[in-house]
Amino acid sequence: MKIRVLIIDDEKLARVRLRRMLRKHDDIEVVGETGNSSEAPALIAATAPDAVFLDIRMPRRTGFEVLAELKNPPAVVFTTAYDEYALRAFEENTVDYLLKPVAEDKLDRAVAKIVRMFRAGRPDRIDLERLIEGMERKDEIMRRVPVKVGDKIIIVPDDKILFFKAEDKYTFLHTEEAEHIVQPTLRELEGRLDPAKFLRVHRSYIVNIETIASIHRWFGGRLLIRTKKKEDITVGANYLAKFKDKLHL
Repeated sequence: MKIRVLIIDDEKLARVRLRRMLRKHDDIEVVGETGNSSEAPALIAATAPDAVFLDIRMPRRTGFEVLAELKNPPAVVFTTAYDEYALRAFEENTVDYLLKPVAEDKLDRAVAKIVRMFRAGRPDRIDLERLIEGMERKDEIMRRVPVKVGDKIIIVPDDKILFFKAEDKYTFLHTEEAEHIVQPTLRELEGRLDPAKFLRVHRSYIVNIETIASIHRWFGGRLLIRTKKKEDITVGANYLAKFKDKLHL
């Protein structure tokens, strides 16, 4: 019985090349492919593949976001351009990966691993939260934030984040569409977020300065930030000088 696989990659040439290289493996049957990451969860549900060759960096949704929508994700082989330092997270989480451009001997290795897993009746299933946490520990800068929504994990890219707010012993992540509770404190986030984008402006707020809609003068020479979500945030007195310097005010 053949192992049914799906290819998800926004680059057409990459999909064509991968499909061609997989043809020589008698144990593998390619049951479909897509370059549209938004359609990928529905395609996975419809085809029910045993394994997916999944690109990480795609427009619309990343490979992580695709997986986060699945209740029972299949075995996964990531195709990625991440460097070897970040890739240790994949190795530690028993997730296989292929560096782009995919080398034929590396593909053979990945296929052999999939075949062994399914013949043994123990196909590895990805622990997405553990993988993301492992990658973030190895990246100097946090580029994405995992949040739990019911029984799913949603991966929020940093450019979608408007601000973080500390309130009642919780930390809230705000996007234009929603708000989510996250685990790190503002102090922890301040040390891990991209300092080119995120700035502590108040003891209760970290703001993505790229998403500020407008800035207004406030009482006592202070400043008021209006976010794209139309929430007003006062810049704290202890943070005012750094804020002005950062935005060249």
